[in-house]
Amino acid sequence: MTRIIMIGGYLVIVTAMLVLELYARRKPDDVAPLSDMLADAMASRTIRIGLISAWWWFGWHFFFSQTM
Repeated sequence: MTRIIMIGGYLVIVTAMLVLELYARRKPDDVAPLSDMLADAMASRTIRIGLISAWWWFGWHFFFSQTM
């Protein structure tokens, strides 16, 4: 039962993200599309290093670490 709830929760989050992105593409003055936000964020070297570090951390802890 818990597995079904978790999968449903993730599906709700992904659906909300897609709806928000579609809304942002239709009305870019109200909400910035993801591509615009990433382009602005990647302009800063500090943020690029932070994103690379975060991806490395997630990858290390979720893909390469031993699980119980």
